[in-house]
Amino acid sequence: MKLVRKFRNLLGISLTLLLLFAAAIPTQGIVKNDDRQLSTVDQSTDPEYAFVQFGDAPIASYDGNIKGYESTKPAKGEKVKLNSPAANKYGKRLESQRENYKKWLAKQLPQVEVVTEYAVTYNGIGLKLNGATLEEISRGPGVVNKGYSATYHKAMSTSTGLINAAPVWTALGGQANAGAGIKVGVIDSGIDFKHPFLQPNDGMQAPEGFPKGDTRFTSEKVIVAKVFHQEPWQTAEAVESHGTHVSGTIAGKSGTMPPLGNKPLSGVAPGAYLGNYNVFPGQVEDAKSLFIAKAVEEAVKDGMDVLNLSLGGTPHKGADLLDMTVNAAVDAGVVVAISAGNEGPGNYTVGSPGTAEKVITVAATTNSRSFAMFLDSEAFDGGKTVATTGSGGGTVTEKIKGEYALWSDVAGGDKLACTPVSGTPLEGKLAVIQRGACTFTEKINNAAAAGAEAVIIYQLDGVDEPIPMSSDGASIPAVMIGNSAGQTLVHWTGDRTVTVDPNLSEVAAVPNLLANFSSWGPTPNYTLKPDVAAPGVNIYSSVVGGDYELYQGTSMASPHVAGAAATLLAVHPDWSPAEVKAALMGTAHDVAGSVLPDTDEKDPLKVGAGLIDLGRAMNTPAMAFPSSLSFGLVRPVGNQTYQMSFTLENPTNEEDAITYNLSADENLELSADSVTLAGNQSAQITVNVVNRGVASGGQQGTPEFKSGYINVTSSAGDIRIPYLYVIDYNR
Repeated sequence: MKLVRKFRNLLGISLTLLLLFAAAIPTQGIVKNDDRQLSTVDQSTDPEYAFVQFGDAPIASYDGNIKGYESTKPAKGEKVKLNSPAANKYGKRLESQRENYKKWLAKQLPQVEVVTEYAVTYNGIGLKLNGATLEEISRGPGVVNKGYSATYHKAMSTSTGLINAAPVWTALGGQANAGAGIKVGVIDSGIDFKHPFLQPNDGMQAPEGFPKGDTRFTSEKVIVAKVFHQEPWQTAEAVESHGTHVSGTIAGKSGTMPPLGNKPLSGVAPGAYLGNYNVFPGQVEDAKSLFIAKAVEEAVKDGMDVLNLSLGGTPHKGADLLDMTVNAAVDAGVVVAISAGNEGPGNYTVGSPGTAEKVITVAATTNSRSFAMFLDSEAFDGGKTVATTGSGGGTVTEKIKGEYALWSDVAGGDKLACTPVSGTPLEGKLAVIQRGACTFTEKINNAAAAGAEAVIIYQLDGVDEPIPMSSDGASIPAVMIGNSAGQTLVHWTGDRTVTVDPNLSEVAAVPNLLANFSSWGPTPNYTLKPDVAAPGVNIYSSVVGGDYELYQGTSMASPHVAGAAATLLAVHPDWSPAEVKAALMGTAHDVAGSVLPDTDEKDPLKVGAGLIDLGRAMNTPAMAFPSSLSFGLVRPVGNQTYQMSFTLENPTNEEDAITYNLSADENLELSADSVTLAGNQSAQITVNVVNRGVASGGQQGTPEFKSGYINVTSSAGDIRIPYLYVIDYNR
């Protein structure tokens, strides 16, 4: 088996390929660790495709408020029953609305094509406009909302130990069986069902009614293979590796020995089934929201228990097709895990559909190990420093030895190499360049044009951990080192000879640090996101063709949560999505720090409730509904009251009551400081905002975020509830 030693920074999936806030940090996109600075303006909509929404709720969310039609929304802990008499009757009502609109469309706008229809998780139709306008299609009967289709991009090693998976594995009878019977739908770029890491356990058989879709790409483990794309010739086959990597983290076969390292790999839920819902088929780099929404609906109809969407796009303040669709999937009884995005650091950078209220949105933290090469130099204590390499032409494939020179010395002090220089002042040298402002490939090729034989890129100020670089299209090899190591080379006055050895070694890394790229909340609607954090840096997992690679991004963090949800459902099959979310959020804990200096890693706007702890979540001592509180905008003056409530529940079956003590910081006032609850009992707690900031005398100013935790302690254990409100000094 060919060993792929190419490193890529798989950045979760966002609307722009590379968006930077504050410093040159990569965005969410499956592709690449790209450092271009792009506008934050929404460039994601496709004016060729649009959707219309009708007024009635979809089947998954309908609560019975229309006379003559029973509720189709499932009860707590149940999934939507699409074959029930109530669902069939109500579904015909929705179908008649769509048919009525399509008749109008055929008469009034015959050029418009219907490309998708929705009923379960959304009530509407997807259209190809062919020259028609949004205003024109919105005039049809029953339309209450319309919009252009948005564009989305793609956003195991010891990381399972960082989320404390072992206790749940033990409770389920062993690691190999964890998640047995649970079906996890992966809405991504397909799953390589032939990969050794994704083979079924001995004796594993597809459930009754499966496989579904294109059975050329299914197995006893990968039980669905479907494709969703406007090009009819596309198939569900996994060509690009993002979805295969994600799937390995969710449910890779335990005990699998990869080419690198001396430790076997395992997914979080090795016993789970996988569903391939391919929205990035072939070499497709982006997907339209119309087709992602259809994939979500299809996965719900297929009976998936958990969905993972390691993808994202620009968030919208108003109605968002995907946000509504994934919220309805949760209403249908499905747990949905979504990557927060790789557009941090910076507020308001969580991408859609991670902005959806009911899903579990996941930030990224560092792993405890990686595989790296070394750069040798007399400048370093110990003679060497850890280095990572690039992809494509930037990959180091053979030993490099030579004298280095600083790009800043030949470019008038510019350290970034984003602008070419004349001549070949770096002839035969290794160019030392700082990361930031433009792509790695641009830096490398500018250095090559100046005569350099290789490039040494050093990290941003304050960041000492190098990352894998995307350098497809580069003409000479390159490595990255940490900022401190780079500064050492910059100021070194001795022998400037360096050597890079391409042989990879396992190296220890500092775990549980907030990743520098992980997106921060709040959402445009001032909702607290992300919800939790999980490992997303240097995650070693399967790629198409039987190999393994290290990827990083919130794309890699989200499948840890999807796998965690699968194992929790295997232990607690009667838990609803809200209970899974409450257990994971309530029992999460502080991350250990941040990769970025001067960053409050305990801020819920960056990590939500914190790093998940699967062992604690399995036996959570309490649950809070909702599991976080978002008060929205708060005026610093006036008579308004800003109040929310949450329900605290004792989820145990124990007859002996538990006393829960409640406390909050100076920003909040609670209606009770303790409650005593027997098993399965609950109490409602009212929370008031009491710290409304200082009046600004009517002058406009920057909104002030107030966030923290409500702590619930007991003899059975503790949970916490993150909160957020925003003081609006513009009012």
